Amino acid sequence: MAASSYRSHATAQAEINVTPLVDVMLALVVILMITAPLAMNKLALPLAGSAAPAGEPHIARLSILSTGELFLDGNAINRAQLDATLRAMASSPQPPVLALRADRETSYDKVASALGIARNSGLTAIRVEGAGD
Repeated sequence: MAASSYRSHATAQAEINVTPLVDVMLALVVILMITAPLAMNKLALPLAGSAAPAGEPHIARLSILSTGELFLDGNAINRAQLDATLRAMASSPQPPVLALRADRETSYDKVASALGIARNSGLTAIRVEGAGD
């Protein structure tokens, strides 16, 4: 009897539980599938031997009041003049960045109209700034 019980203990082998390992590996695969497309975007950086950038572009500031009045760099301007001025700026060798700022009470229609004029003028760098306190 003693010999038979000895054999049952001798044949028992310890096994590694691989289920947690498989779970971790599947989680890593999912993370890699999500982040891989994000890492594919290329960022153009200036190389050591390339020419230095020309500097900061001019910033043209367009303010929209709640009454609908427009101010370009502090000077009052109407919509027709704004369109002509922005088209002239867009055709310059180094077009400016248009910084659009609206009052807190300005309606969306007025802001969208000014953005439409700016987009149709040919300016490629347009940024919208938040209203001040």
